[in-house]
Amino acid sequence: MSVSDSVGPTTTLQEKVYCFTVNFNHLTIIIDYNKAKKKARWLRFVIVVAMAVIALYNVVLALPERFVPSGPNFDFTGNPVMPLVHHPRLFLVENILVSLIYLGGLYALVRLMRLFEQGEFFSARAVRHLRSFALSLLLALIASVLLPPLILLVARALGLDNVTSIGIGVESSDIWQGLISAVFFVVAMILGEATQLAEDNQWIV
Repeated sequence: MSVSDSVGPTTTLQEKVYCFTVNFNHLTIIIDYNKAKKKARWLRFVIVVAMAVIALYNVVLALPERFVPSGPNFDFTGNPVMPLVHHPRLFLVENILVSLIYLGGLYALVRLMRLFEQGEFFSARAVRHLRSFALSLLLALIASVLLPPLILLVARALGLDNVTSIGIGVESSDIWQGLISAVFFVVAMILGEATQLAEDNQWIV
């Protein structure tokens, strides 16, 4: 793996181009500063919209059923996981907690895109934000699996919501989310190595 900075003696920061090479895949990625800055700005906007949608979805779930739009072809009431399918109020609690984890991860992505807009592609802060996002996916996965039985256990101990059974469920989407989280951890590891090499190359004349 190698990282080179193709900046001439008269090149300004706005014209800086980074060359990122992964030797074992013979893969070379050329990052143009201006194009990357524009794409990062749009991605940051998309991520903010996604965060707003997640927050709005939780607000809709908290509304009484008579205020929630419904029809034969769409349903805004949510799709509870199997252990909470008969406990909509407990599902709301579980969904809010998991959503908070997702929002934290998306906020880390927003900060990462902000760094990219500033031209900071290979830095410890960029690696940290990407790892935070990958960790949020993993934590959300763990929470979505373990929170339902824990919430049911607490509700039963407190005599709430007529809980008669406690179960745990794992869906195929959970497996895919775990794989996606692993991919982002690998990307963060590669970015960390590239950052270290970029810092080392600064001392090479």
